[in-house]
Amino acid sequence: MRWGRLEVTAGALLLWALLYYLDSGGMVPMALAACALHELGHFVAIYMLGGRVTRLRISCVGAEMVLSARHPMGPGRELLAALAGPAVNLLLAFSFAKLGEEWWCFAGLHLALGLFNLLPVGPLDGGRVVKCLLALAGKQEWASAVVGLLSVVLCLGLVMGALLLWWAGEGNLTAPLVAMWLLAEPVRQRMHRKIQLE
Repeated sequence: MRWGRLEVTAGALLLWALLYYLDSGGMVPMALAACALHELGHFVAIYMLGGRVTRLRISCVGAEMVLSARHPMGPGRELLAALAGPAVNLLLAFSFAKLGEEWWCFAGLHLALGLFNLLPVGPLDGGRVVKCLLALAGKQEWASAVVGLLSVVLCLGLVMGALLLWWAGEGNLTAPLVAMWLLAEPVRQRMHRKIQLE
């Protein structure tokens, strides 16, 4: 479904419907609100830094902003824009935590989302931060390889942690599913690069 510059995939709608159906504690609306505020942080920072968003695509694996080539930002401003989303979440986490116990769940969602997005993995803000830092250091050619390596190491750690939890009798599918999702983007980029070279 597309409305102007906003595109919401069928997968996202199905995932939201499933989560809403399974949600007995009202977490899904709070999680969606935390995600929306995260993306709003990126959006406002991009515009304040002189960039423009040509399209916002929301899929079952997250949101992706496509920036205008006519308004290039450069690695320094792109770094600030990448940090803006997690910064909004962390600021709101501490703000809502101070409002009292009834806001702790919403504060916890913001804290988890902000910290998770700072992981130095390809599809997350932390991966973009590493790429921007390497570009600023004059090592842009290393960016994809470094982020790919960090992604693999982190995902293997998640899988090992999941196996240890299963061995201890506390296993669930969350960690392996997150690891597979995080690994999917570097694999997709590598395959896309290979197709372009052939």
